[in-house]
Amino acid sequence: MATVIAPQRPGLSTTELEPSPGCPFRNPQNLHSDLAHTRSNPSIEFSPILNAFIVSRYTDILHVLDNPSVFGSKGVTVPDFPDPVKPIFASRVPEGGTLLGWDNPDHDRLRASVAGFFIPRKLSRFQPLMAELAHELIDGFVREGKVEIKSQFALPLPLKMITAVAGLNPARWRWIGRCLSLFGGITEVEGEEDLTIEQKVQDVLDLHDYVACVIQERKHDRRDDLISHIWDVRDSGTVQMTDFEHLAMIPGLLLAGHETTTSVLTMGLSHLLHHGLWEQATANEASIVAAIEELLRYESAITGMPRVVKEKTTLGDRTLDPGDRVFLAYNSGSRDDDVFECPGQLQLGRKFPKQHLGFGRGIHACLGAPLARLLLKTEMMVLRERLQGLRLVTPYEQIRYEKVGASRGVEGVLVAWDTPKHEPRAWTEQGLKSSTTVAAGKQNLATSIPAVVTKLVLLTDEILEVTLAAKSRTLTPLPVWQPGAHIDILSPHGYRQYSLCSGPHDLNTWTVAIRKEGDGSGGSLWFHENLDEGTEVTVRGPRNHFRLQSSPRYVFIAGGIGITPIKPMLEEAKRQQAEYKLVYLGRSRSTMAYHAELARDHPGAVEIWTGDEKDNARFDLAELVAQQEEGTQIYCCGPERLVLALEDECRGNPKVQLRVERFHAASNVTFLPNRSFDVVLNRSGRTLSVPAEKTMLEVLNQNGCGVMSTCSKGTCGTCEVRVLEGDPEHRDSVLSPEERSENTLVMPCVSRCLGERLVLDLW
Repeated sequence: MATVIAPQRPGLSTTELEPSPGCPFRNPQNLHSDLAHTRSNPSIEFSPILNAFIVSRYTDILHVLDNPSVFGSKGVTVPDFPDPVKPIFASRVPEGGTLLGWDNPDHDRLRASVAGFFIPRKLSRFQPLMAELAHELIDGFVREGKVEIKSQFALPLPLKMITAVAGLNPARWRWIGRCLSLFGGITEVEGEEDLTIEQKVQDVLDLHDYVACVIQERKHDRRDDLISHIWDVRDSGTVQMTDFEHLAMIPGLLLAGHETTTSVLTMGLSHLLHHGLWEQATANEASIVAAIEELLRYESAITGMPRVVKEKTTLGDRTLDPGDRVFLAYNSGSRDDDVFECPGQLQLGRKFPKQHLGFGRGIHACLGAPLARLLLKTEMMVLRERLQGLRLVTPYEQIRYEKVGASRGVEGVLVAWDTPKHEPRAWTEQGLKSSTTVAAGKQNLATSIPAVVTKLVLLTDEILEVTLAAKSRTLTPLPVWQPGAHIDILSPHGYRQYSLCSGPHDLNTWTVAIRKEGDGSGGSLWFHENLDEGTEVTVRGPRNHFRLQSSPRYVFIAGGIGITPIKPMLEEAKRQQAEYKLVYLGRSRSTMAYHAELARDHPGAVEIWTGDEKDNARFDLAELVAQQEEGTQIYCCGPERLVLALEDECRGNPKVQLRVERFHAASNVTFLPNRSFDVVLNRSGRTLSVPAEKTMLEVLNQNGCGVMSTCSKGTCGTCEVRVLEGDPEHRDSVLSPEERSENTLVMPCVSRCLGERLVLDLW
């Protein structure tokens, strides 16, 4: 049963609870009463405080967020630099800041470089480090029995954490926080009030120079951090971005990455402690997760975000012209009584048939929301464990809110607890062991390996076969790999990915085949012109996004150099004594690597199709797919036109499972028209119908599944659900090619079903 409290607010007297006729955002203590008054007004009001029209109703906010082509972010969400500093920041501080300041097409391109890093299940590897840092901070004040929780815990912990996650030195967290102050950072440093504007500008320059330096270090020394992740995505060819755009992604994330959790924890503690809900909210992990979502709805740290009108439009009963500014009051939408029952009450057991707006929504939904949720959960778990009898000292009515803008927070909250007589330290070794193990496991995957070229063979005029061995005998044997894996080889143009085409059983050498790309970025040409036997190179890996799954029947389709990952797959299929067939497509046999070898080693299983021998006729993919028996797995690697054509033929065909690897990232992906399908909730046995006009996420949450979500656009990974049976039609931009091919996960906010039903791991 939901626990309910009356809609009392810190700093508000009984008389002030009445709706204020004044302009919203004039008094931060009156925010919610002012917004309630604004929502009741049929017209959209203009706020001179924010120089924008206030959009306060849930449906109006969603309309703006779902139409980014009409309501833009560039130039308003992250304001342009003032004229005096523009020449100072030029070429050293990216204008537009992080993703919030970009519109499409740049926004989606840049977000793709970081989205995969913030998937909730992947972030869980950082939880031991979060807990360790939390315990260290509490060690510093636990015997005092009282502390101002914002400055001593809620602020330093997320700033230390986001600094480490980004890839910077966490010991410099205080300096990094100070450097963000010019952009509205909330870190306070003793003596900072005496800093001149010139000193603050220099701090910004110094921070960006430091980040730029780390970015260049990570280009050759990858670690388990965000900067390295962006390099991995850049190297894969999935995202094209410059070093300056790489730099633009980091400082803004540092700023946003600590402010949200700092404010939510500080405000949330004041509400829960004042109303006697702390013990109930932190009873177990599930209750903590539920409490966090309600706190984010009740009073998130993101008050709202501005947008600029790009074309004449109507919102509510008001006509808006290009150049008009609107402010989307997320805090107001999350308290709209047309959407949420008793929205002014804090209900720990609240169900969410519609998502709150605590982290926004749409393409600009908070990128770090999964990290913030994980950190808040960890903080509350550690506070509950270490601070017994936690209670509020600052009178609730005297808690002062800071000036209202896009963010919302309080100046400080004093709390107290029962001073412990003995402090157990068992957690320290365990926490360090967990975090070290996780980090070490990830580090091994990204470690650079010094290697040497042992053999070169020119297979065709354009394809060079390169055999590599570890330079040091201590690195023999090389890391184990499976068919479909690739390694990264460093050139002066950066790392380039090449599929391993030798046998996985040979752990002393790796073999790749490099096709000279005349229109590429120079990496393949450099290898062709500069490699000799004995040349030393740096490699990383192996990694596998194209793993061969066990099956009784395979069809392999290779286009040109796409034969390289397929070659070891054929050997594995032969070893498994499975039925298999290879269709190898090319311009002519003289351009096709390994064709004679493959025909010799796999007699009767190889079909060579060349343009010059077939009068440039196209191979009939439709007939090939139609001939396959149920359960056949099709693997394809080749140029984009081949992959797209094969995807079209296999889409909606329940007999085959298609897995592809592209030379480059997919450009224009088309999906089937929406149609209805069923989802079976495996834990309860319920079957729900998803009509064409609704998303899977809507249906799940309307039926009480409580799947958390943020963006509703398939870009954040928050709503990820396990798939037990069925083939999802993946429409997200988060899952890797390997994860999509495995069909064990789905983002229900956008993805649908290729067949008639999906079985999900839900109640």
